[in-house]
Amino acid sequence: MYTKIAACAIAFGASAALAGDVNPGVIFGSGNANGSFTIDSNSGVEIGLRAKTRYNSSGVAENTFNWDGGSTYTFDPANGSPAANRAMWNFEWSINTDVDGDTGNNLSDFTYQLALFSVDSDGTNLADAFVFDPINTLYADHSIGDNSTTAATDSVAGDPISYASLIAGNNVAQNSWNYGFFNGLGSGALEGIDPSMAGTYIIRLTAFDGTGIVASSEITVNVVPLPPAAFAGLGLLGGLVGVRAIRRR
Repeated sequence: MYTKIAACAIAFGASAALAGDVNPGVIFGSGNANGSFTIDSNSGVEIGLRAKTRYNSSGVAENTFNWDGGSTYTFDPANGSPAANRAMWNFEWSINTDVDGDTGNNLSDFTYQLALFSVDSDGTNLADAFVFDPINTLYADHSIGDNSTTAATDSVAGDPISYASLIAGNNVAQNSWNYGFFNGLGSGALEGIDPSMAGTYIIRLTAFDGTGIVASSEITVNVVPLPPAAFAGLGLLGGLVGVRAIRRR
């Protein structure tokens, strides 16, 4: 299930995006470092996005972000060995609806829009994107918790009933997804996509309170061959290059 919201609503976000650590830390999987997120925080709601190496040349995940210090992440497809129908990179998202612990807002108190734009789209036309609410759905395998949760104490729903309870009673949700997950779902703009294709990908995650935007983060993922020197510079910002990570997916 997905919904479309007018592109003009997204163009005027609540505040400028920042980059760094999400709160309360990365709670999904194990071995996943914090940092290199592009973050927007407003009215107690924090939205974070980043891209990360999911399949390196050995086919395993790394805490390698190739982040430019702003909102762009760059990957050389020659440096990855992804599984069939997968991109070598994942995008990772974090939502915290009570980041300062003083509003009492939980995940189900807002609606959300995740827009995954097809390769080389310019990010202004939602017809070029697969658009859906990643939280207010029947069931999802997100890592869910509150401001005290860690990767060792996160909750993952086992069925729709427990999922509904978790999003109604918690303020943090996170996940790590691959563009290849959305091919074959009747997902419009991403149907039939080759997730290993070089090009530019734009990803946007927005939280709404009614019809108004509370917080919104957008990242650009460039998948292009680059000389080694270019990646050396990005590695200083991306941090923890070469450290392996284990994810649920």
